Amino acid sequence: MNTTATAPVELTLHQQDASIEMEQRQALLEAQAKRIAELQDEIKTREDEVANIKNTILDQWQPGKYDAGSLTVQVKEGAKTINASKFTKTFPPTEYPDLYKLAPDSKEARKQLGEQQLAPVMTSRKPSVVIA
Repeated sequence: MNTTATAPVELTLHQQDASIEMEQRQALLEAQAKRIAELQDEIKTREDEVANIKNTILDQWQPGKYDAGSLTVQVKEGAKTINASKFTKTFPPTEYPDLYKLAPDSKEARKQLGEQQLAPVMTSRKPSVVIA
């Protein structure tokens, strides 16, 4: 008669401790991941709200600095930059080599040509709001 019945495998105390520790670590990781996701959602919501408020300010106020209680609101015009392709067509490097580096030299172009002559090749960046 063969009595090789399989006895239940019992975990040692060390293995039980390790198993409990792993479960606790896993539960902590899950809680941390959920909290990060919640915070990221909250950040996105608040960033959207800030963007909407800034857009409202841009719609209602001209560029300038304004007192807002203990804060100052500054509405800035978008920075003006040279549109490289328009600039190159209007002021080719063969005729204006001193205006070129690897890209149009905005400072030198403004100095030599002036804002009025550059106006057709200028673009504006998005306006901004600064709260200090």
